[in-house]
Amino acid sequence: MPILFDETAEDARLRPKAFGGAGNNIRAGTIDDLDQNADLRGDAWYGDPTSIGIADKMMRDPHVRKSIDYISDPLRAAHWHFQPGGDSELDQEIADFCSFVFFENLNWDTVLKHILKYKVYGFSLFELTDDIRKVDSGRFPNLGTDQAAVITGMHHRPSWTLQYWHQSKRNPEQVDAITQWIIGSDGEKSGFRRVRAERLLRFTENQDGANYEGLPTLRSAYGAWKCRIQLMIIQMIRAERQGVGIPTIKLPESAIDEDIDAAQTILSEMRAHEKGYLILPHGYEFSWETTTGGEAGALSQAIEQSVRDLSYNVGAGFMNLGQTVHGSFALAQSQQGQFEIGLEGDARFIADTFNNGSDGWSPVERLVRLNYGADAKLPRMKVGNMPTRDWSKILPVINSLSQTGVIVPDEVLEAFTRQVLRLPKADPMTARQYTRGPDSPFADNQNPTVGDPEVETDGN
Repeated sequence: MPILFDETAEDARLRPKAFGGAGNNIRAGTIDDLDQNADLRGDAWYGDPTSIGIADKMMRDPHVRKSIDYISDPLRAAHWHFQPGGDSELDQEIADFCSFVFFENLNWDTVLKHILKYKVYGFSLFELTDDIRKVDSGRFPNLGTDQAAVITGMHHRPSWTLQYWHQSKRNPEQVDAITQWIIGSDGEKSGFRRVRAERLLRFTENQDGANYEGLPTLRSAYGAWKCRIQLMIIQMIRAERQGVGIPTIKLPESAIDEDIDAAQTILSEMRAHEKGYLILPHGYEFSWETTTGGEAGALSQAIEQSVRDLSYNVGAGFMNLGQTVHGSFALAQSQQGQFEIGLEGDARFIADTFNNGSDGWSPVERLVRLNYGADAKLPRMKVGNMPTRDWSKILPVINSLSQTGVIVPDEVLEAFTRQVLRLPKADPMTARQYTRGPDSPFADNQNPTVGDPEVETDGN
């Protein structure tokens, strides 16, 4: 029965168009960034073709770089796959075809590494190209041919080459195009390139309204990084001024000019080696003088605090427990749990951008429609087997549940277990059959014999 709408009731009508807006101030393609630190706004953060930005300067710091690796490395080591849109053989083939195009035909690790730069700069841009290529018709029989449209490249467009954002009038939260500044090199001409959104795949972290530059994870670590750099400079100055001793000679009261000249010669010739020695006349006193002042321990603690803040910024504060910070195992487990939740959020964000797109189109949908038609069910990119999860504790639970009958082992569970443990796929042709002997722990026949299965009367 169709839904009837009372056109006189405002809340019963369909709402195809929004009345509100994104609200951001974008003038001449430049976003009015309201960051409280004016030195970090816009290209001052991510740089331009003539100079690096603050973000790149921060990434030169080993602690900052490693803190970002806490996020990027587990995501790059995870298992990325496509979940079929249905249970039919066609749906399975479409998912396999998408896996082939994205994970086999492309250098997925390099693509993912560039995607995750949105954690540093706030956004990452790709220009996608596709063309007809030869594929395995035996693997993809529903194509009906050995030719298919595949993605030939996900070309990363560095953040520091972006010159202007062009806002979509249809949907202000989306980009209509970008203008890229090519400074020129041996392989490409200089100039400005306008690239429309239909070719772009954009990843923006924490986009608020039409702020396409986003708020990167690295931005909130700027204060800790700045403090660490300043404190390290102070520590080095202190080590130089207070750590190097000054040779000193105390002359007797009756010293004459010749004695003063001799003392100056002795002090200027002081060397630190195995033959260095000093014999002074009676009444002369020699010493190495060092300055005092400044708490070295307090300075080192402040530096360590800034390092802990860098780890805490990415949710990996538990990495410092037991080093300079005391903490219990339970506290580490709680913090690690929050860290894993954050990683799963990043994984969903990346997968959703491929599945749904960010500026009005989806690369997954375009790929499927070009090859399998408008009626084909779309698969969805998923991520699993995150290496941060402690599977050594989860797998025994699965074993216990299967022994008690709560979970019935099947081929799907076996494939999942093999995948988690990074074991090769099962091969039915070479699988060995085991029978229980009298000394086997299963000799009481609590479970059916693997090598001699029971056959029911209906033949199953």
